[in-house]
Amino acid sequence: MNKALILAAAIAGALAALPATAGEPLQTPARMSARAPKAMVLALAQAGARTVAVGERGIILVRDGGAVDSWRQAKVPVSVTLTGVAFADASNGWAVGHDGVILSTADGGAQWTTRFDGNRANALMLVDAKAAVAKAQAAGADNAALGDAENALGDIEAAAKFGPSRPLLGVWFRDAKTGYAVGAYGQAFRTTDGGANWNSMGAGLLNPEGLHYNAITGGPGNTLAIAGEGGYVYRSNDGGASWQRSATGYSGQLYGVIFTGRSMLAYGFGGHVFRSEDGGATWRETPAATKKSLVGGAMLGGSIVLAAQDGALLRSDDDGASFRVIRQGDAVPTASMLAANGAVLLSGVGGVRAAGEGSK
Repeated sequence: MNKALILAAAIAGALAALPATAGEPLQTPARMSARAPKAMVLALAQAGARTVAVGERGIILVRDGGAVDSWRQAKVPVSVTLTGVAFADASNGWAVGHDGVILSTADGGAQWTTRFDGNRANALMLVDAKAAVAKAQAAGADNAALGDAENALGDIEAAAKFGPSRPLLGVWFRDAKTGYAVGAYGQAFRTTDGGANWNSMGAGLLNPEGLHYNAITGGPGNTLAIAGEGGYVYRSNDGGASWQRSATGYSGQLYGVIFTGRSMLAYGFGGHVFRSEDGGATWRETPAATKKSLVGGAMLGGSIVLAAQDGALLRSDDDGASFRVIRQGDAVPTASMLAANGAVLLSGVGGVRAAGEGSK
């Protein structure tokens, strides 16, 4: 189960709080509503001094300082659920979501433009899958390897018949030009022109099972890391040109990776946390401080802070070797966190709340 699906039941209830949107979601702008700040918010990002939140039905909210509830709704050309958001600077940002959508903004999140969707994602993945079958045939691959490639091709062909149905779940940009988006069923794309055009990275990633990629982030230099299904972390040292897959020893979902400056940390379902001191080649599990799924993480000063699905916060002051609970859960289903300016925000059901404000 990926992070966007963990809150499915809660989302179903939250949807009833907003006006319905008619028509094709990829062609229908998000409905402007005074109740938008109380919508389900699945991801947060900082754009200079501004905070940007994205969530259900294409809702994007922006806040320029002030109270945590002083949000205004942005103009968005789609009404699909948005699952991830990232900014390269105070102006240039990108959001990803269901139906393979990628949006961009050049004004700090006030207005957005569609850059990519699931139709183009399907086309790129179809090219990858056909190339993989041809490569396996030319190499005289054994029946199992060729069968895997042919099965993957069949899955992509079947998915394409349903149109743009596969969600993107994570996005990260190194600068205003170079960025990455990943998602369900092995979707992985890269842009070098600010999102005007995207290329698939799928052929370079070892993922014959078509496992989900839940999040992507960058580290020093050209390093990248993807957290995924099956307990796998995918690592690149050359900006996504090539990848290595490493197993953490856990077979469940990983929802995020953090570069701490001294090590790498991967976290996910059921409170699992793993630490690597060799660039992600090998992993050791950190003792659990909660059994709740961990849905967000960030560096805050010299500490690591993780957010759990119930709103609890965990903190490590020893580079991820151990964690302690610094905020008890408030029972509000939580999807993400943002640590900025010495403070922590949580998002999920009911919008965005300050970490110290309980269920407000």
